[in-house]
Amino acid sequence: MSIYYTGAFFTVDFRSYALKWIGELFVVILLWIIIRWLYFELLKRKSGLKNIRLRLLIIPLFLIPYSLIGIWFIEDIQSYFDWPYPEFQDPVAGVQLITGAVIFFVNIGFYEALHLFVELKDTKLREEQHKKETITTQLLNLKNQVSPHFLFNSLNTLVYLIDTDKEKSKEFVHSLSNIYERVLEFSDKDLVMLKDELDYINDYIDLLKKRYGDNLKFDFKITKDAMQKMIVPLSIQTGIENAVKHNVVSRKKPLLINVLNSKDYLIINNNLQKKEVAPKGGGQGLRNIKNRYRLLSNKDMLAEETNSGFKLKLPLIESNN
Repeated sequence: MSIYYTGAFFTVDFRSYALKWIGELFVVILLWIIIRWLYFELLKRKSGLKNIRLRLLIIPLFLIPYSLIGIWFIEDIQSYFDWPYPEFQDPVAGVQLITGAVIFFVNIGFYEALHLFVELKDTKLREEQHKKETITTQLLNLKNQVSPHFLFNSLNTLVYLIDTDKEKSKEFVHSLSNIYERVLEFSDKDLVMLKDELDYINDYIDLLKKRYGDNLKFDFKITKDAMQKMIVPLSIQTGIENAVKHNVVSRKKPLLINVLNSKDYLIINNNLQKKEVAPKGGGQGLRNIKNRYRLLSNKDMLAEETNSGFKLKLPLIESNN
């Protein structure tokens, strides 16, 4: 009415204006109910981003019921709500239908835009949820590999000790029991504080020294600030285990392992003296740690080998606490 009868509200009597308004409201409500129902039926059958083009082709067909209702109202109903004001007579049917069609496309465009916004939001949430579930599954699979891997390598050491020193093998079993309990505790976590990891590593080093004695040497130089950062659990143990597994450790060739921090990395260094026969299944532990870092942060674990040494760089992650 504001389009067709501009200024009428201030000129005609309120009763005539209200009657005219009721007639216009009647057809608007009728159109709104029918077109809205048709649109939601279309969404039920052709929802989603993949059907947007098809919906845009079908929506203009809604002009057919719109035109039929509009013509019926103009020809048969509108006259019942006319008023005796020649300066505010109804425009011709074509003008009314075209004006209504423009408003129809504006309204249906709003509905479609709102639907697309919700669809995009839901799609993004579903993608994020799927990504989160995938990462969680991958992490669970990787963490489930840690405990058996550690136990397998520890049992190999135990077999060696049983043949060489039965007393040490008994001590080893007791120490292994205590350490494995800590391994199980850590394997359920995504990240741990570096200082907590190092507490456990000291026990692990004592375990190794029962086999290798002074032939295996360690040097730790870690700052207090680094102690508060996070690290993938059991990653230091895996790095040390990798060094011992792939290198000769003997009186003539002692193995020196340095652990220090530099910038945002914890570095595990060892002198290179590879065994003549490479151990079976080499690198599985490091691949596990590398994959866990990729899932948990935007930093990669780095490994560098030179003629004289091997360097493993483990990213240090800022704590959220």
